[in-house]
Amino acid sequence: MKRLLKADFYRVIKSRLTLIALILAVAFPVLIVLLYAGIGWISGFEEDFPGGSLFNANFVISSVYSLTNNIGLVIPAFAGILVCLDVSNGTLRNKVIAGNRRSTIYLSHLIVSILFSVLIITVYAALTAVLALLFFPFNTDSFQNLGLEILYFVANGTMSFVYIATVTTLLALTMRNVAPTIIFTIVFSIALMALNSIVMLVDYTPYKYAVYFIPTFGGNFFTLNGGGLLGLLNPTTDASKELIFAESMISYLFFSMLHTVIGLLIFKKRDLR
Repeated sequence: MKRLLKADFYRVIKSRLTLIALILAVAFPVLIVLLYAGIGWISGFEEDFPGGSLFNANFVISSVYSLTNNIGLVIPAFAGILVCLDVSNGTLRNKVIAGNRRSTIYLSHLIVSILFSVLIITVYAALTAVLALLFFPFNTDSFQNLGLEILYFVANGTMSFVYIATVTTLLALTMRNVAPTIIFTIVFSIALMALNSIVMLVDYTPYKYAVYFIPTFGGNFFTLNGGGLLGLLNPTTDASKELIFAESMISYLFFSMLHTVIGLLIFKKRDLR
């Protein structure tokens, strides 16, 4: 496992795709923040908005972990390509011929995909936050523990990309083709976000625990908006937020493990010729 993981990690680090992804992770925040700053300046509505700006840093940062924004679509696409390249160049088949177990091969790819996704989203989120704070005011709430709120926000957002990495790896190693892997991963992410939005529009209180069986739904409860992360279920108590956060993490872990098991079972039976 260690040898395979090292080889896969080295291959991804040396790939031009990783360099391109990093460039995009740096370019997108610059373009987005400058765009928002330009809109705020051109609009001339500064005096009508809190903090003297059309946008605040909370608003700009709030969408950094979205699965359907610019980098949210780039990460799974690039991760899928990196896995599929191992299939198209014959390396995957050679690994099996060399006596490596398929479960080990699958897990190696999964770990590298997760590390790649976490690296790119972290660079993107950190740079976006830094630039947003330079250009816009950040609204705070004295009644909230800002450090804890940020922890919830970052951990929940990062886990959403860890989860999507399990989906991308499943599709890449079972379909073994770049195009359908990218298409189905993006469609899956958009469908999840659409389902989350629909559920948020109805009264989900009677079945509030069932909604955690929708991956990424817990992310709806944490967004940097109007002075911190707002837990929509009983948002005035920190204990409620902690419970929501714990349930959200359990949901991510459950579905990540589920997709990993399904992927392993399918991959073990696939013909690699």
